[in-house]
Amino acid sequence: MRILAAVLLLALTACTATEQGVPTKQAWLDGKLTFRVVTDVAPTSKPSSGYQVPQKDAADPAVQAAKSKRQSTDDAVRKEALAALDCAAPDPLVGHDDAAAPLVTCDAGENRYDLGPVALDGERIAKATSSFSPNGSGHVITIEFDAEGARTWGDFTTANVQKQVAILINGRVLSAPTIQSPITGGSTEISGRFTAAEAKQLAEQLNQTK
Repeated sequence: MRILAAVLLLALTACTATEQGVPTKQAWLDGKLTFRVVTDVAPTSKPSSGYQVPQKDAADPAVQAAKSKRQSTDDAVRKEALAALDCAAPDPLVGHDDAAAPLVTCDAGENRYDLGPVALDGERIAKATSSFSPNGSGHVITIEFDAEGARTWGDFTTANVQKQVAILINGRVLSAPTIQSPITGGSTEISGRFTAAEAKQLAEQLNQTK
């Protein structure tokens, strides 16, 4: 009887298992991609364990309270918010940041950022592809902007040479490279310690939203 029970258990497990070959979708990648200039950066004593997904409704009082401090137009208020922000705690502002306002936020590692308003977003992307970068930066997403996006990106990078640009999803920083020179070719590369599946998922999402 024990053998029969074991066989039945194995059969049931086989019927309910995830289909082989179907990639796992990461919920944190299902969000809006934005670009903001970095105005300040600070290390955190409590690193984030990873990227978060939206947990609150946009009208939730916790979201509005976070906006009042972390998206304030008062530099002093945001400076206090930058010093106090706990990157390891649940973040009510994830996915609900105001594009027209500054933003104090975290990455998935050990840094907190004070950022300017959104300069460009994923709606201006004409094409996105994922690949493994030969320069050692791992799996990356290469994006090509449409005509308007290319002009905006060229103007933005020209005005911010030697500054960092934060590339965010759901209001959290994926990467923050330094702009070495104006980028006028209408394309750029996003890295962020992606796995092959994550890079492919983000590229597919960006192609759907263009």
